[in-house]
Formats: sequence, structure tokens, C-alpha cells
Amino acid sequence: MTQHGAGEQLVVLAAAGATSITCFSGVTIPVLLRTECYAKALTRALGFAPAPELRQDGVPPRCVFFIHEYALQTVVGGNRLMEDQVLHLLFHAPSIRVVPASAGGAAAVGLDYALIQYEHEPPLVYLANWTLASDAATVERAVHIFQRMHAVALDNERSRDVLMKYVAVYDR
Repeated sequence: MTQHGAGEQLVVLAAAGATSITCFSGVTIPVLLRTECYAKALTRALGFAPAPELRQDGVPPRCVFFIHEYALQTVVGGNRLMEDQVLHLLFHAPSIRVVPASAGGAAAVGLDYALIQYEHEPPLVYLANWTLASDAATVERAVHIFQRMHAVALDNERSRDVLMKYVAVYDR
């Protein structure tokens, strides 16, 4: 079980029953891929009271996680915790795409952003301001943003190489 703040709870609840999820995290590790220790350390660092725990039943198989390199560079809870978190990404993310710092403004989406799709319901877009939206304009914008992310992010294999580099950095 992982502790989440109010915004993160929205993502976990919205992800339940999703057939696919595409998300971008610019500053922190994506909610659905956080270890319990990382989530608790982040909550403490931000000065939030722990939120009620929500059970995550794993990540749907059709997920793409775009993580900005800044999120990998932002130390939460110390090097050992970060090493464990990055190893968790390597072994638990079905598809991970690192957006390199060199992408510059092309990756200036902001904070977290997610497109959550269901089999029999309209898609939802999660915005970092703790909002879930399903209107056509917001969904279209999310699709456009993720098309741009596909263009600037490293592929899955090269992203995993970058993650291994960060494992080595945090293993010192």
C-alpha cells in the first residue's frame, strides 16, 4: 500500500478499471509507479499530512509512462531510497520513456498529466492541479501533448539504459 495526497488519490481511483494510461511526470516519479517509501518521503518533504492509504492493484498492461529526467535527478528521501525507486521503475513499468533534460522547452508540459482510457467510458485527463476532466477539448489537448512526448522522449530501451545510469549514481 502506498500513501497518497488528494491529487494522487484521484489518479489511483481513476486508474482503477482503466484499459490504458499514458502519463507524463515532470518533477516527481509518476503516482502509479511510486514505492511506498518514496511516496512517504515525498509527503514528508512537502509538509503534507499522510493521506489515507489506497491499494494499487498494479499497473494496467497498456501504459506508457513519460518521466522527465528532472524527476530522476530530484532526490527524495536520500540516495538509497532513490536507488530502490529507480530499480522499481525498471522492473514494474511496462513501458517507460525518459524525456531527456536536453529536450528543453519541447517538454515544458508542466507537472503531472495523464490520459486515462476505459473500454466503455469516455477518457479522463488528470491535470496536476488535482482536476479530472473529460471534455473533448481537454482530451484532444492531452492527445496532442502525448504525441509531442513520443517525438522527444527516448525509446523504451534507451530509457532503461538511462535508468540504469541513475541506479549507478544513487548506488554511490
